[in-house]
Amino acid sequence: MKTGKGRILKRKSGNRRYDSFWVYIPSKISKDYGFPFRDKEEVLIDLIGEHLEIRKIYNLSELTKVYSIEDATIPKIIESKASLNKDKPFIYYQDKIYSYQDVNTISNQIANAILKLNKELQLDDPKISLILPNCPESLFCWFGVAKAGCVFVPISYLLKKDLLEFVLKNSDTEILIIDYKYYTNFKEISENLHKIKKIFIRNAPDNYKFDQKSVDFKELFSENYENHKINIRSFNPLEISYTSGTTGKPKGVLYRNYYTLSGISVGREWEVLGLNSKIIKFYCSLPLFQGFVRYFVIIPVIYFDGSIIIAEDFDVSTFWNDINLYKPNCFCYYGAHLTALVNEPPKEIDRNHSIKYAFGAGALKEVWETFERRFGAQIIEMWSLVEGIGLTINTKGSKGGKLGSIGKPARGFEIKIVDLEGNEILPGRDHLGEICVRLRLPFELEYYNLKKETITRKAKERWVYTGDFGYSDHEGFIYYLGRKSDMIIRGKQTFFAIDIEIVANSHPLIVRSAVFEVNNKNSTEKELKICAVIKKGAKITPKEFYDFLKQNLAYFMVPRYIEFKNVLPKNANEFIQKFILRKEWKRVKSQKNTYDAKASF
Repeated sequence: MKTGKGRILKRKSGNRRYDSFWVYIPSKISKDYGFPFRDKEEVLIDLIGEHLEIRKIYNLSELTKVYSIEDATIPKIIESKASLNKDKPFIYYQDKIYSYQDVNTISNQIANAILKLNKELQLDDPKISLILPNCPESLFCWFGVAKAGCVFVPISYLLKKDLLEFVLKNSDTEILIIDYKYYTNFKEISENLHKIKKIFIRNAPDNYKFDQKSVDFKELFSENYENHKINIRSFNPLEISYTSGTTGKPKGVLYRNYYTLSGISVGREWEVLGLNSKIIKFYCSLPLFQGFVRYFVIIPVIYFDGSIIIAEDFDVSTFWNDINLYKPNCFCYYGAHLTALVNEPPKEIDRNHSIKYAFGAGALKEVWETFERRFGAQIIEMWSLVEGIGLTINTKGSKGGKLGSIGKPARGFEIKIVDLEGNEILPGRDHLGEICVRLRLPFELEYYNLKKETITRKAKERWVYTGDFGYSDHEGFIYYLGRKSDMIIRGKQTFFAIDIEIVANSHPLIVRSAVFEVNNKNSTEKELKICAVIKKGAKITPKEFYDFLKQNLAYFMVPRYIEFKNVLPKNANEFIQKFILRKEWKRVKSQKNTYDAKASF
């Protein structure tokens, strides 16, 4: 070990717009053969009390070795943790409990059945799609497909027939695993899907007639439950995950096995909060087909030897009963879930429960503090894309003065805010820009069978332009404002649809709303339209709603067109699919049902 006095100098950088600090290391250390850094090498820097720690960005083998994993692959993770944790509960589902060893054994049965089937059908590492509700079998199949070295394609059970057909074709699916309650939807498009060679149907009725192509889900479980020795490496393809389709057709993102390193990034943030392997117990009602759940909840739970409680879906009427039964200390949310819980009548259990943290995305600022005060649980807001190359976590929250922020980049990720020319911009609410992200490790975003350019696009040096806009504060915390498609420009004024929606939703008779731009009926000019859902049994006229908006919004933000609807189209993330509402505007029926504020004058 060598020591020596160095020096830290403050200099002006970026055309002298901001200060930067330079660390000078004495030559007797920098010239030593054991000096680990290269010229211009990116490093990780941690401020720990009065100490500044500078270290290398771990490579894959170093990262996984710390967590007793030989390689960053699903097979190695599952097998290593089964050996380590054995009978420790991993999955709770209704009245069933599956240990780490159970999960490994069952996934081995599926893997061995798939390998045998591949040989029979002469398939080479096929794409295997899964359409199941939230259940343990969803995870068993994920792990089993990965252990067989095939490519997993989790598909939303909410997709309509046209989008389901698109995803199955786009992913080149050859084997399908599907629950019977979604089978009718698939059956209507099955004749157009010639690549599919075998279909495993779960929960088929007793009188269902299987055939050579459609077989019972039970046949997916081999009697061979041994670990199969397939050489799967971290760079091998793991799955194709599809975006939720808020702006159009879903896009397939290719994940490789090293994406499981997200478990370390998230888990380290849990450690900061004081969570460890002895106490991590997550309640999960979010759809398991979503990458956010699998890579930012399930995988971290596995890495840190925790347990997961699977609920079929989020039900505000039974949520606290489940919490009281299973006693988790964390649950994952979407913003709409928090709103629903806050809107429930007060109960005795509101402050008498086991929940300490709520992890998720989309918490509205006005709900955030209300939820924490009422339920005594801390909200940990996160942000990511299906593309999986960006992740932020806000562990400070309202207690640390970061209410409304999506947080700072998790370890292993980098983020910057750029202007329309791609230049990084200064922090501050007045410096609005696009959020750009990249992985620290030298891996690139990969789409699968992408036919055209998307809002999310790749740039130089692996930076990805997300299409999400926001700003950062002086401590590096990011504040999300909205999607590029939701950005509205009126003269010198730039704002987002959510700025109007928050005001609209504050009306006591409005449940939810969606604001978007449409073409004027009689010209090419853009006008604002708002679609809103009224509370059941309530009455309000479009004119009364328009007057409310006019009184509470700047004049350039008031929508010209208003339409009341029974429901708004949503995806599995509870995000409103505005592209559907835009399409509806072009139809005569929609325009007839729409109030035109200017026509009333």
